[in-house]
Amino acid sequence: MNIDLLQLNYKDEIKINETIDIPKEIYENTEIVELKNVHCEGTIKYNIEDDFEILMNVSGEMILHDSIDYKEIPYSFNTEIEEILENSNKTLDLCEFLWHYIVLEIPLKYTTCDSLKKLEGDGYQVISEEEYKDNNNPFKDFFKE
Repeated sequence: MNIDLLQLNYKDEIKINETIDIPKEIYENTEIVELKNVHCEGTIKYNIEDDFEILMNVSGEMILHDSIDYKEIPYSFNTEIEEILENSNKTLDLCEFLWHYIVLEIPLKYTTCDSLKKLEGDGYQVISEEEYKDNNNPFKDFFKE
């Protein structure tokens, strides 16, 4: 979605209240499986330096892979944008602009797994660090008091 910034007068502002469909090509090489319900609401107007001032709230849901069991899980995000664009810009690609802020909301690790006891399978079991120290330390008897 392109916004024509030339239509903006010095006294006017462009109001945005849109649900944006971010193309999959933008986020296909990231941790995001899918972006849903990306909604932006805000304004674009001239500021006193004769640049464009963007004040916007962006919210939505990204589908990520769980950091522990790799299942697809939803992750909600909400971010405030306060940006100044130089007056030399004639148009604003809203998808590209929003993407620069959405990518900052991707968590490094995210899980909904509440118990490691559930994570076991054929020949493996996920255990806590405490269980590992208690069961697999060959020196555990050496350090006993």
